[in-house]
Amino acid sequence: MRGAGRRRIFEDDRDRRYFVEGLRELVEKDRVELLAWCLMDNHVHMLAKADLLHLSKGLHRLATSYALFFNGRHGHVGPVFQDRFGSLPVETDEHLLMAMRYIHLNPLDLGAAFPGDYRWSSYGQYAGKPGLCDTSTVLDLLGGRGSFVEFCDPGHGREDLVSFSAKGPRISDAEAKHLAETCYGADFSDRLVALDKSERDRALRRLKALGLSIRQIERLTGIGRGIIMRA
Repeated sequence: MRGAGRRRIFEDDRDRRYFVEGLRELVEKDRVELLAWCLMDNHVHMLAKADLLHLSKGLHRLATSYALFFNGRHGHVGPVFQDRFGSLPVETDEHLLMAMRYIHLNPLDLGAAFPGDYRWSSYGQYAGKPGLCDTSTVLDLLGGRGSFVEFCDPGHGREDLVSFSAKGPRISDAEAKHLAETCYGADFSDRLVALDKSERDRALRRLKALGLSIRQIERLTGIGRGIIMRA
């Protein structure tokens, strides 16, 4: 869920607490099983297991309720969120773990030294605190809390696509395009080309970390293979 025009959707912790209560209702009322979540300044990541109808209904209610709260509290006029939430199916254990790790490492973009230092994500629950998530699926795959902490250690690299099999399935071109649009907008190819080198390379690494192959990034962005490989 992204802020309209990429604007901030959380001004302070009161806003964040209200949204987290909305997540609680999502779990309790809409039978959505949360596996991971993280609140950033202008967007929210969620990893969830649910019937699509319940998920859509619950997120629509959450977005509507939060928008009314945010607009009323801050005197904002107009939409708070950019269109409908974006979603992508997770179909393999490898993709599940990659998505979970990516979500929990997002706070490093806000200056957190370590994902556990950031309050507004599910990392703390995986490390042992109470929370909203069903942690059993991920912890069973990884082999416990200690393995989770090691797996999400940013010192092991933020951009790596961790593989647990020699030949894991890749995401489709349609999924790759959707991921790129979710991260950088419908004009992502023009946006990436216009970035300075360091920002462009960081964006390319992020797309690779999300599961796109070098060939897919090349096709979607028009950026040369050599540049992508060096990044």
